[in-house]
Amino acid sequence: MRTGWRVTLLAGLLLFSSHTLWGGQEQPPTAEDRPQNVLRAVRVDTPPRIDGTLEKTWEVAPPATHFVQKQPEEGEAATEDTEVRVLYDDRNLYVGVLCRDSEPEKIIATEKRRDSSDIYQNDHFQMMLDTFHDRRNGYIFVTNPLEAKLDLQVRKEGKAEGGGHIANPNLNLAWDGVWKVRSRVHEGGWTAEIEIPLVTLRFHERSSDGWGVNFLRNIRRKNEESTWAPLPRNLNMYKISLAGDLEGLEGLKKGLNLQVKPYMLGHRVSERDEWGASPTENAGAVGVDLKYGLTSDLTLDVTVNTDFSQVEADDEQINLTRFSLFFPEKREFFLESAGLFNVGSPDDAMIFFSRRIGISEEGEEIPLLGGARVVGKAGRYNVGFINLQTQASGDTPTNNFTVVRVSRDILGKSAIGFMATNRQSDLTGDHNRAFCLDGDFIFGESLSVSGYYAATSSPDLQGENRAAKLRLQWRSDRLDFYGYLFDIQENFDAQMGFVKRTGIRRAQTHIGFTPEPDIPGVRRLNPHIFYAYTTDQNNNRLLEERHVDFAVDLIDGGFLGLQWNEDLEFVDVPFEIRDDVTIPVGDYVSPWWMANFRSNRSRRLYTSLSYRWGAFYGGRSRITRIRAGLRASSSFTSEIGFTHNDIDLHQGDFTNHILSTRLSYSFSTRLALMGLIQWNSDVDRVDVNMRLNFIHRPGSDLFIVYNERREVEGLETGILDQTLAVKFTYLFGF
Repeated sequence: MRTGWRVTLLAGLLLFSSHTLWGGQEQPPTAEDRPQNVLRAVRVDTPPRIDGTLEKTWEVAPPATHFVQKQPEEGEAATEDTEVRVLYDDRNLYVGVLCRDSEPEKIIATEKRRDSSDIYQNDHFQMMLDTFHDRRNGYIFVTNPLEAKLDLQVRKEGKAEGGGHIANPNLNLAWDGVWKVRSRVHEGGWTAEIEIPLVTLRFHERSSDGWGVNFLRNIRRKNEESTWAPLPRNLNMYKISLAGDLEGLEGLKKGLNLQVKPYMLGHRVSERDEWGASPTENAGAVGVDLKYGLTSDLTLDVTVNTDFSQVEADDEQINLTRFSLFFPEKREFFLESAGLFNVGSPDDAMIFFSRRIGISEEGEEIPLLGGARVVGKAGRYNVGFINLQTQASGDTPTNNFTVVRVSRDILGKSAIGFMATNRQSDLTGDHNRAFCLDGDFIFGESLSVSGYYAATSSPDLQGENRAAKLRLQWRSDRLDFYGYLFDIQENFDAQMGFVKRTGIRRAQTHIGFTPEPDIPGVRRLNPHIFYAYTTDQNNNRLLEERHVDFAVDLIDGGFLGLQWNEDLEFVDVPFEIRDDVTIPVGDYVSPWWMANFRSNRSRRLYTSLSYRWGAFYGGRSRITRIRAGLRASSSFTSEIGFTHNDIDLHQGDFTNHILSTRLSYSFSTRLALMGLIQWNSDVDRVDVNMRLNFIHRPGSDLFIVYNERREVEGLETGILDQTLAVKFTYLFGF
């Protein structure tokens, strides 16, 4: 058993951290390190009226001006002027935005939906707030001339841990803050007024250092991005360390900082049995979520009789591997500051994954009786605690889930940490625990070194229970390189995490360049190569992967790509790729190609296409993915997606596919109807999820949700079950 490099990693992390915590003194930033962009916020007694019109109230605040292009002409002055002013009072932060435009009739604004990434294909405005001024974590708020809203939390400057096909755990896109925006297009351009309640943000009440801040404006028809604090063309607003300063924030208080959000739920379930009978069950429930600021930096969340009936359905996936598929977390209770609990990557292993709480392996909901969650900062320490109790469901007993997470900020933007998880059922001897030490060290603007060392404990698994990872990355304006070593033993059993595969060692490296040549229609070239080598614990090869990709980002927002791949895999255990086809033990050499295309999503009609062809486990595969969308108006959007797998193997040929339709109609930015209909041929079933969401006041919702599962063949009517749920929430703030 070779554990030398894991011990070296652990010793290095402990030595580094002990010197920093107990013997080293952190040096404050020098004058040269501080940003040149400084904006002063002004306290007001009479707040502005948030209606999209910049009245005289705003004139008391100095504006942020002189925006600088990051695209297409890096460092040049923006072609259209932008002004941003910041006011505040005892309850809210106010931001006034003036986007001058010499051709306002050409402004592109087609998106009204909340949290739609298509807002980036519109003229839009982004604001980043680094409320702890630690130059590594922050909030981003995005809006457009139609008052659409998107918000997210950024941790570790959005540093990606996994591959591009996996959602970045350091970007919390699912977080929904409570804030208000009103916009207006006029003859001189467009304006926006933003109101953010202070209770939405986490910050030091006693801090005199101000906040970090940056602003970005996108003029879509010109493909122009400009920022207040300059950013290199290949970086984005996640680069919090390059932000400016927001000063003048004095005497900020959150008051009692208590939010109580009760809910009432009524639902009607009709489930058809094998004889065609359809008994109906009517039920109701009440519950409450409570959020309380223990300090200005620490927040307590309490949930009682938690319900997630309003959560959007997962996208269907077809699994052509022998490993578990990864589905992202969508439940509100787990989303705020979720990045604090992220250690590892879905590509290999995550020590904690919140979907293990309250969701079965089959994706069915397990009732949550309630629990508590504490997240925030205590000085330079980041702390997190979760304790939740689930109800018994079917063969699953009652379980208690606990997570403890502590990390410390060191050396400017670096951090070290510890995490422990515990699952304990009401059955004697039924428990599972995991323990982890991790470190993330940032050197300069480009180099980072990170890693972790973890172990698990289960009554039925003894020894061979450790995992470790060491990762190095260099990312600059033109070069992106990373490499890592990963070792996970056979009995590593993180039942509250996500583990793709155990009993392996893996080395992986990636290098890519991002030149921007003067080619008509081309914004950036993205050639890159990738190599990975996986062995068992005795260093016998299991998988060797080679990948060469040439991708092109187009000026209009489109994308072209062509890649070559070769997988050399040894299957050590036979597995079923579907019910009637088994892949036997053996060596497989599989070269294959993939072509990708994506059109400009700001247009009324847009599409994307990918096609994979080549060898596949001794046979061949042809995999087609098509998605087409129609934006009939700023209110109505529809998309059709189709995935088709055509597999020829010596053990048998098969085809399967997924057909999906998404529909969205926004009556306003507060009332929207959304639908997702999916047909998965593998299970011969159609799933329907329809949601009507009315935001009757900020943070308070009315949901009407209809779910249906229908067999394509089988029961006389085809309907397996139907559910109609009505959920009402109301947010009380004190």
